[in-house]
Amino acid sequence: MVSIIGTDKATGGYGAAKLAHEQAALAGPVPARILRAAQFHEFVEVLMGWGRQGDVVYLPKMRTQIVAARTVAEALAGLALSDDPEGERPDEIAGPREEYLPDLAKLLAAKRGEQVTIEAVTNPADPDDALNYNGGLLPSPHATLAGPTFAEWLGA
Repeated sequence: MVSIIGTDKATGGYGAAKLAHEQAALAGPVPARILRAAQFHEFVEVLMGWGRQGDVVYLPKMRTQIVAARTVAEALAGLALSDDPEGERPDEIAGPREEYLPDLAKLLAAKRGEQVTIEAVTNPADPDDALNYNGGLLPSPHATLAGPTFAEWLGA
């Protein structure tokens, strides 16, 4: 199953629910393996839509090592077909380098010719908001790093 890098650090909301989903899958009668992925390249557009108010797009101050969904799908298929024993911790996959979500949104807006202002924000009401900007969503040293970068993906 696909999960999210950093979900084990979440204390509430979607991250905590995703961790419960992982635990249920591993405890179930069907053998399961977990691949934790960084945010998908394709998610930048979705987040921009959610945070858009007129000509301003509000996005979290998020450090990420964003990865293409296709890259994750290929890794997931490889994991599902692997005869390797399951490791002590879930596998991870992320893009080749750390990126900053508001910068990625600026690249996407420029590519589309959109005249919007990108505002980086925090959400003090979210107990897990600090994971966005303190590196809690970045991969661990054992992660597989795979391209393309967001700029390469956007240019393809």
